[in-house]
Amino acid sequence: MCDVGSGAGLPGLVLAIVRLDLRVTLLEPLLRRTTFLQETVEDLGLSNVEVVRGRAESLHGLRTFDVVTSRAVAPLARLLEWSMPLVQPDGAMIALKGSSVEQEIADARDTLRRLGCRSPEVTSVGSTADIPTRVVRVSWTGEAALRLRSAARDGAARDGGGARGRASSARGAKSRPRRRS
Repeated sequence: MCDVGSGAGLPGLVLAIVRLDLRVTLLEPLLRRTTFLQETVEDLGLSNVEVVRGRAESLHGLRTFDVVTSRAVAPLARLLEWSMPLVQPDGAMIALKGSSVEQEIADARDTLRRLGCRSPEVTSVGSTADIPTRVVRVSWTGEAALRLRSAARDGAARDGGGARGRASSARGAKSRPRRRS
C-alpha cells in the first residue's frame, strides 16, 4: 500500500502499526515531514514501512500498489490524476474525505471516465466535531484493468523482467521537490 501525501502519517503510519503484515510506502514531498516519518518508523521499529520523499508523479510508471490511500491531499479530480497511475489493475484508491465528497465526485466525473475508473463507492465511517468522515473507494473498470495488465506485461518484457525504479528515500534525499503549477 502507498499513502500519498502522508504528512504526519495518517492514515498510512497508523495502518502500518495496526497491520504489520502490510508493506506500506509513506510518500511525502516535504523533507521535514519525511524526516519525522523516518524517525518515527525507526523509533517504533517498523520493518514494514518505507518512507519515500517525492510526489506521486515521481512514481508513475515505476511502481504500483494494491491500495493507494490519502487524507486531505487534494480535490478528488486532482487526486485521481496523481493516485490512479499507482494503483494495480485489481487494486483501489481509498481517500478520506469530508462532507463535500458528493460535489467532488460530480466535479471529477470527466476525470473518472477519461482514466477508466469505476463509479466511486462512498462510505461514512464516523465523525469528528459533527463532520462525518467519508471514505471514497475508486477502482479500475474491467477494460482499464485489462489495458493496464497488458501494458505491464509489455513493459516487463522490454525491461527484461520488470525492473522497478524508486524515488529518493528520506535519508540522504538531496533533490528538491518539484513545484506544482
